[in-house]
Amino acid sequence: MELIIVVIIIAILAAVGLPQFFKAAGKAKEAKAKNNLGEIRRLELAVQSVTGAWSTFVATNTVALAADLDNDMVTDISISFYDVDYQYSVAGAVATATTAGAGLATPLTINLASGVTNW
Repeated sequence: MELIIVVIIIAILAAVGLPQFFKAAGKAKEAKAKNNLGEIRRLELAVQSVTGAWSTFVATNTVALAADLDNDMVTDISISFYDVDYQYSVAGAVATATTAGAGLATPLTINLASGVTNW
């Protein structure tokens, strides 16, 4: 009888705690994507200030961007990160993070020139 009561209590705690855990994990993944978009923006601003153009790319899982700003064959600025939760892309002056699976209904975007976001 005591064992049944313990199992019931654990089941109640799990029913209350698991949704909160998944909600917190989702927020952490979203915060990571927002930070990564900020890093992409910083690199793109440096490249655009020198070359006058934004890059165009789509990256899934591993994002690795590097720029040689003064054409001396040495990388001046680079970022690299691994993210299985989002796919990142830059088109024109907009960087986008789209969920790789189920989750966020609308993609996260940041305007590279102005810094305006949709979050």
